[in-house]
Amino acid sequence: MASALRMPRDGRPLGLTLAFTGMFLVSTDSLLVRVAEQDSNVDGWTIAFMVGLFSVPVTWSLAVRSLGRDTLRQIVRWRLTLLVTGLLGGIGTTSFLTAVTLTSAANVVAIIASGPIFAAALAHLALQERTSARTWRAICLVVVGIMVIVSGSIAAGGIAGDLVALLAIFVFAVNLVIWRRHPELPRTLVVAVTATCTMAVTAGFADTSLLDRQAFFATLAMGGFFGPVARLCMSTATRHAPPAEVSLFTPVETVAATLWVWLWFEEVPPTPTFLGGTIVVAAVFYGLTGPVREMDVETPRQT
Repeated sequence: MASALRMPRDGRPLGLTLAFTGMFLVSTDSLLVRVAEQDSNVDGWTIAFMVGLFSVPVTWSLAVRSLGRDTLRQIVRWRLTLLVTGLLGGIGTTSFLTAVTLTSAANVVAIIASGPIFAAALAHLALQERTSARTWRAICLVVVGIMVIVSGSIAAGGIAGDLVALLAIFVFAVNLVIWRRHPELPRTLVVAVTATCTMAVTAGFADTSLLDRQAFFATLAMGGFFGPVARLCMSTATRHAPPAEVSLFTPVETVAATLWVWLWFEEVPPTPTFLGGTIVVAAVFYGLTGPVREMDVETPRQT
């Protein structure tokens, strides 16, 4: 049976703080990818493999610490769902990191910012969740913003990176729907399995001989600290605040990641990226702020 779930209001500030912290930490990924490839020929496959390799022991330690003796039972119970969401997460992580090596970081994070809007559309189709007219208008604005970004990339020759970024945001949106469909799915296991799948998906294509000292430590920082802590913050945030409100912090990554790369490498966003990114971020705020005020948060239907 479907049941209404109202988030405890006293925990909301903690949830929103965790959401901000998670997205702020994730914003360092684009900078660290740039650092990794600065003086080497390392590619996206190798970066993703090393990130997964360093993440596996950290994330599995967190999962076992969180679930204790119940870890194996939860793995068996959710094995198929974990495999699907883990493979999608691995593909998404690899796509994101590869996209940053193929086009400007600003392009990638601007496209990634549209994730919550596309997730709302997929939830409407897959879960029959109500999607307001406001959200559909926001989706149209997001599409316009992405078209502006892509038009600039076509002229500059970075269209491949934009397309890979679109793949990353598509699988991320699918994963959001899966997580909403299964609210009891242990998030620490999701993060651990995603790290494992990222390593497995990229193992056959990675060339670790391309790594230099700088690339090694950059991927260590991503996989061993920033990534696991950020994803733990984001998964925990939804326990204290509504998912729609948590999603509002997605543009934090867009703004912060663009700023990091701009300050560190003087990678100034092209005019189309700036205009398109502004449209995307504005559309996300417009689409998500209205429904948060107007609708109660409900759990998806359980079968």
